[in-house]
Amino acid sequence: MVKLGGSLAGSDTLPFWLDALADANVVIVPGGGPFADQVRLAQRRWRFSDEPAHAMALLAMAQYGLMLSGLCPKLAVASEVDVLRKSAASGRSTVWLPDLSLTCDPSLPASWDITSDSLAAWLARRLNAANLLLIKSAAIAVRDTSYGGLVAQGVVDAAFERFAADAAFSSWLCHRQDYPLVRGGLRDPSHVFTCVDRSAG
Repeated sequence: MVKLGGSLAGSDTLPFWLDALADANVVIVPGGGPFADQVRLAQRRWRFSDEPAHAMALLAMAQYGLMLSGLCPKLAVASEVDVLRKSAASGRSTVWLPDLSLTCDPSLPASWDITSDSLAAWLARRLNAANLLLIKSAAIAVRDTSYGGLVAQGVVDAAFERFAADAAFSSWLCHRQDYPLVRGGLRDPSHVFTCVDRSAG
């Protein structure tokens, strides 16, 4: 599974990532990108509660996902977990489009502590994924890839550890400039990507 950060919406590397991932037979979790930024701005301006903001942020991820599929028509799209499971047999990569049904999940409270990073980990658990790759624009200090260190660096959200620490999958980090390496990395992530250290908080 691959989480494609919303910050890539403003990067010239985005088309290269989509080209590299289109035939990789992965589930792509979109970030919120500029669509989620607008939710934050609206909430700051009008001071509405986190419940509608959470719902709007989920739809922002879906909007970014639709943009990705529009840029790369080879990508399939799906919202339901069962459909995502079946898509693995097709050989095509599929973009997950979160919907409002997630607002009813008690494990996903309405909070900005939970962003697309945590949602990617939440989905990886449900799909029994072996690996979760987070593609980031932020620089990653490889000397500290603990959950706490990554939160402090602004690389992952504050709730990510809650969803990933005891999960069966391994979490990996990759910078947005590393798209030429992704196909090899998906086959053997330990030789290409940075592993999230789950031994320390």
